[in-house]
Amino acid sequence: MSKPLSFLFVTWEGGGNVPPVLGLAARLIKRGHRVRVLTEPCLENAVLAAGAEFVTFQQYFTRTDPTIDLIQDWNAKPLTIPSVDNILIRPAYDVALEVLRNLKQNPTDIVVADFMMPGALLAAELLDIKRVALFHMPEYLPGPGRPPGGMGLLPSNTTLGRIRDRVLTAIFQRVLNQYLPSMNDTRKRLGLTALDSLTDLFHQADLRLIQTAKAFDAPITPAPANLHYVGPVLDDPAWLGEPEALWSDSDQRPLVVVSLSTTFQNQKHVLGNIIKAASILEIRCLVTLGPAMSEQSFDLPENVISRAGVPHSQVFPLASAVITHAGHGTVMRALSYGLPLVCLPMGRDQLDNATLVAHHGAGIKLSNKARPDAIRQALQRVLDEANFKHAAQRLQKQILAEAQQSSAEHLLENSIQA
Repeated sequence: MSKPLSFLFVTWEGGGNVPPVLGLAARLIKRGHRVRVLTEPCLENAVLAAGAEFVTFQQYFTRTDPTIDLIQDWNAKPLTIPSVDNILIRPAYDVALEVLRNLKQNPTDIVVADFMMPGALLAAELLDIKRVALFHMPEYLPGPGRPPGGMGLLPSNTTLGRIRDRVLTAIFQRVLNQYLPSMNDTRKRLGLTALDSLTDLFHQADLRLIQTAKAFDAPITPAPANLHYVGPVLDDPAWLGEPEALWSDSDQRPLVVVSLSTTFQNQKHVLGNIIKAASILEIRCLVTLGPAMSEQSFDLPENVISRAGVPHSQVFPLASAVITHAGHGTVMRALSYGLPLVCLPMGRDQLDNATLVAHHGAGIKLSNKARPDAIRQALQRVLDEANFKHAAQRLQKQILAEAQQSSAEHLLENSIQA
């Protein structure tokens, strides 16, 4: 690095996306760079805690209450992707204008955009500023050697598997490209040329960084030139409070941590089934509700307590297993402590994450409609059968090794000279 650089990060409050985005921002600040973060008002404290300069959106992404559900994907209609429609597409023009305004007011070397904020990539493209798409989950885009994301599928090298992947990729592109005319209309309004596919937004970026462990994922092979795995960010979310005493030191029952989505996914019924499953086991169970469920009430048995949120770094060293919706951040943190998982994915990237956990032998994947008996049986297995813990511990070594590298920072610093 020859000189400090100026970064503009653009993101939104989507739950699990916040710690990896702000974690990278904080690391760049520690290396002497200037980082501004354009985001929602509800993230002001988190941005400032990371040491970055806070800039608020004036249009669309203006929530002061992060529990307001912008995505609305828990009741999605077939062949629609509410997260694409409501986050990527409809606000893209407004996002682009706000990013352009900020870039014209502040000298900026690199724009780092949460991949859900493509309007930021358009603004950087228009001003010929380096643009970086940040993916805070395993690979989602289809390509050689893998099927599309979101379906919970693993690569297959058989003839039938390759045919399956070609067919599913065509379907994926068709469903995704229903939003292409709207994106191209936004590009036309900004004076940019039309795209042939919505995925070109990311393939044409200067860098596409995937914030997970490559050892955990099923990568595109060979990888596109702009794609780099940079390891997960394992920091606790900034909104969590200080550690507190939860049980007596004399209570030696195995601790199971329940960590479901911090955003609304209609998860109350799932939490109720998990609590019923835990109630008849000889365990201690901590249920972390997150902002979306913190006002809900549950009938808790003697061995279950609930909190709005507890730092994973406090409880995971003491835990024996984790029950989760398989959000990427929770999966990575649990595996970084060598903990086996019971996964009940509810949407987004969670089905892929749960499939990868099961594929590596580090846990069990269930339907989010699983009844308490099925959850109890799965939990008992990951507690009793040593192979699950051993697989989680194998991944632990690889995840920690990739997380401790500074590849994202080096790639960003070096990109300005490319």
